[in-house]
Amino acid sequence: MNIGENFCFSKSTKLFVASFMCVLGLSYIPLLLSIWIDTEMKVCNIQQAYGGFEFAEMVEHTGKHISWFAFTFGLAVLTFLLTTNYSQKVKSVFAVLPFVLIISDIGSMWLIRFAPKIFCWQLWFSGFLLAICFLTIFLLTVINVLFRKCEQGERKI
Repeated sequence: MNIGENFCFSKSTKLFVASFMCVLGLSYIPLLLSIWIDTEMKVCNIQQAYGGFEFAEMVEHTGKHISWFAFTFGLAVLTFLLTTNYSQKVKSVFAVLPFVLIISDIGSMWLIRFAPKIFCWQLWFSGFLLAICFLTIFLLTVINVLFRKCEQGERKI
């Protein structure tokens, strides 16, 4: 069952969903700042920042990032799926795409030491696409929830 397709949201519910998505968005800022400190968002700095990690450092870095990604994208996607009335095709894309990009991002970080030219670019593109994906999910959710009009027969929650 999709809550967003069967119900019309009250003003307080709309504000809650929008505020929740904004807080999730704010959680992205420390991650971006951390990446900026490490790489200045430049492909040429990625190998220097991540290619020299020892195994233990890579495990620790992976654990922090994958947990953050899973939590943040999991909640954002779940909110998108449950509170919007977009088509199942659109929802299916955003139900899978962020998690494929997360695997690509983390995987390329591990593989940089073997083929730095390829995997530095893959890491950069994966991270860039993850940010675009999050922004898209954020905007689609907030716009749909805040500005969708109640239709006849929908129950207000």
